[in-house]
Amino acid sequence: MMYSQNRAAAAYGAVRSHGQVAEASPARLVQVMFEHILSNLATAQGCMERIKGNIPLRDVIIKGKAVGKAVRLIGQLDATLDMERGGQIAHNLHNLYLYMLGRLTTANVGNDAAIVAEVSGLVHKIKIGWDEVVKDAR
Repeated sequence: MMYSQNRAAAAYGAVRSHGQVAEASPARLVQVMFEHILSNLATAQGCMERIKGNIPLRDVIIKGKAVGKAVRLIGQLDATLDMERGGQIAHNLHNLYLYMLGRLTTANVGNDAAIVAEVSGLVHKIKIGWDEVVKDAR
């Protein structure tokens, strides 16, 4: 019973998320990506805390998927940078994204929740700046 409720909730979340993406402006899509990165990093960090010394298979699997999703989203953000028109900001973001990807790889291998917290803090700072850009554009 609980399993089917979880699946139903996940399906609802996927439909809701798809609706947000289908109707979103490009600027809002970037916000959604940051939100998903932060959500996945929080999931990974929680799993890493539970894994310490215990290694429950379920948490190891969830952690791996969450880190993988965050890595793919950061990679997508990096791929969308316009290096010609973005100038120094685009280059700085590119370098920061590469740094975060390396740190997440280290965190995943070493099960280091502190590194995930560090990356989450960096993503949060970028998101705050992006939120201001979106707000100013309205």
